[in-house]
Amino acid sequence: MFLNELNKNEGIAFMQLVRYLANSDNTFAKEEKNLYEDYLKELGISEGEIKELDLNEVYTTLNNSTQRNKNIVYFELIGLALIDGEYQESEVEVLEEIGGKLDISRSKRIAFANYFYNFVDVYGFSVVDAESKINLLKEQAEKLLA
Repeated sequence: MFLNELNKNEGIAFMQLVRYLANSDNTFAKEEKNLYEDYLKELGISEGEIKELDLNEVYTTLNNSTQRNKNIVYFELIGLALIDGEYQESEVEVLEEIGGKLDISRSKRIAFANYFYNFVDVYGFSVVDAESKINLLKEQAEKLLA
């Protein structure tokens, strides 16, 4: 949703974290693979541009980013972790590690997770007036990322 705000290096670092998180539970689920492909398209990055994982390099790249961009990275990673309907302990541990390395406060991490749980709740009720619900969710996400 907000990945187009990342520069190319940030996008590549993000994709390395996507791989790291998606594989943390030893299962790269179909939903995660689909989202991975969507991320590549949104970022305008090819698979070949993503190097092997070097967490130190990833964190160095992202720690030179704005706080908003670090928030965007973390926000999108939470969405990835929840896309397959399961939130494994290994994924929680990886998210905690990433949140700490990116200096994202505990309260902000919880707010991001709650956003995604609320997203599921909103769409669980009905699809009537879906566009206004989408706009509301975008507004809420925008406030969280500030």
